[in-house]
Amino acid sequence: MGVLEPGIYNINNVNNNYAVMMYGNDAEGVPIVGVSNPNGQTQFIVEEASPGSNTYTIKSTWFKYNIGADSENLQEKNYPFTLSDKFPWAIEPAGPNMYKIHIPNMNAYWFLPDGPSQTRVLIDGSQGRPEEIWRMIKVD
Repeated sequence: MGVLEPGIYNINNVNNNYAVMMYGNDAEGVPIVGVSNPNGQTQFIVEEASPGSNTYTIKSTWFKYNIGADSENLQEKNYPFTLSDKFPWAIEPAGPNMYKIHIPNMNAYWFLPDGPSQTRVLIDGSQGRPEEIWRMIKVD
């Protein structure tokens, strides 16, 4: 087994406790955001992408989409977004129930800049910021 058990997780930014949320659009490419009030759209199914890979897919419990990224085009699309295909993420420990989520084999980490609720989650190189750390609590 990898770093995480498969299951349903709440994913919150350690810096401001905003929950990761997927909008209910029926479209690919919609940015993932952080919100101050968790709801039905803020829980995600986390599963190993393939056995022993130590990579994971992150899928909405509410919508048909996975969280993906465009690893070939981060200059123009520097954020995670809705994707119908599975996308593997590397998830590495950063403390008790705390993790850093990034594109495998790349210095391309999720981070949530300071801002109001519904601020877009971005992808950037690791700089040791608390905004790069995510609390992942298994709820089921």
